[in-house]
Amino acid sequence: MPFRLFAAAFTILTALPAFAQSTLDAKFDVSFRGIVGGQIAISANEKGGAYVVSAQGRPTGVIGAIVEYQYDGTARGIVRGGRHAVTTYEEQELDSGELTGAKMRFRNGRPTGVTFDPPRAPEPHDIDPTAQSGVIDTLSALYLMVRATAPDRACNQRYDLFDGRHVSRLTLGAAQVGDDGTISCAAEYLRLRGYTPEEMTKRSRVPMTVIYGPADFGRVQVTEIRATSRLGDAVLRRR
Repeated sequence: MPFRLFAAAFTILTALPAFAQSTLDAKFDVSFRGIVGGQIAISANEKGGAYVVSAQGRPTGVIGAIVEYQYDGTARGIVRGGRHAVTTYEEQELDSGELTGAKMRFRNGRPTGVTFDPPRAPEPHDIDPTAQSGVIDTLSALYLMVRATAPDRACNQRYDLFDGRHVSRLTLGAAQVGDDGTISCAAEYLRLRGYTPEEMTKRSRVPMTVIYGPADFGRVQVTEIRATSRLGDAVLRRR
């Protein structure tokens, strides 16, 4: 149950105004076909024009008893004019006893270097990381998505995401306000570049629904993201 499944099925975006200092400490349960199978914990801090966000992904419940998996990631960047720009991202994954790592560096929305540990053999469908532009790592995008924001800044977003190998796009449509005050929007995850032909043919688009609920100071925050996955209907729900 790799974090890429979490990130791809529920990936994120928004361009939100920065506060002088802000923090986030949240946990989300991941369920498939109504069965909770994982948890994502995310914490973040902004101060002095910089941000750092960390996350951990773990299987839980019955799946946790039979699947050996851990994800730990950290992204750092700068905040200028209310916009976030990642500068570094690194991760470690333990999957079925195999430990792998990745590090990425960015400048002005463009990857300047990607390293894998152990080194990854080249594939015919690989893209040149330094040729990509206007992209952000999935962890920074996750943070921007789930933190509290003004109601009029929910939905209507788009990000291009880079995970070291692939570029994908997440688009959130127009906001719809429910009778109970919640805000929801239809969203779509789209694979763009760096995927195998088979991956582009099969499930290159994933429809999603993003739901916001009330937060403090009149703001709203993501409470639930619904999507379909190869394991069935998937839900990311804030604890």
